[in-house]
Amino acid sequence: MQRTPAALLAAATLVLLLGAGCKKEQPASSPAATPISQDAPIAVLPPTDAPPAGLVAPAPTTSPSTPVVPSAPPSTADAVAPTPPPTAPRIIRVIAKKWEFVPGEIHVRKDEHVVLEVTSTDVDHGIAIPDFNINRTLGPGTTERIDFTPDKVGSFSMVCSVFCGGGHRGMRGTLVVE
Repeated sequence: MQRTPAALLAAATLVLLLGAGCKKEQPASSPAATPISQDAPIAVLPPTDAPPAGLVAPAPTTSPSTPVVPSAPPSTADAVAPTPPPTAPRIIRVIAKKWEFVPGEIHVRKDEHVVLEVTSTDVDHGIAIPDFNINRTLGPGTTERIDFTPDKVGSFSMVCSVFCGGGHRGMRGTLVVE
């Protein structure tokens, strides 16, 4: 009798499932407790498309008492607004020179990110905006970058905070926040 590869595979699977060749003894109450002899005939099963029983996991079952509830569509209340990309700060150039700020009046919007680039063109000066806790010293020919975001509306005094000569007291400007 000629054995096909499928028949040999089925026979080998059957032998493995039955535990042939194992030295482990089975309890006497087990139906497989009967020893198999080496000379016992091997049953050859006809080829089939189905895998041998015991090699296939059972299909998952659902309990009929458990209802299947579809998930609710996302609500707009659950959505998180995307964070807008950061905007580049508005850069305002200011010149500090004997006894004035140019421009003398600066207009910005509340909550606008602002960078004042203040340059002293002649002697030591300072720039102070007390309502926003700004006070910087400017050496001659240097530029200071003052980064801030005004959080209140109004007109705020801008003064020179370093004595710069006879007109120092009149060196003033205004920051207008709208």
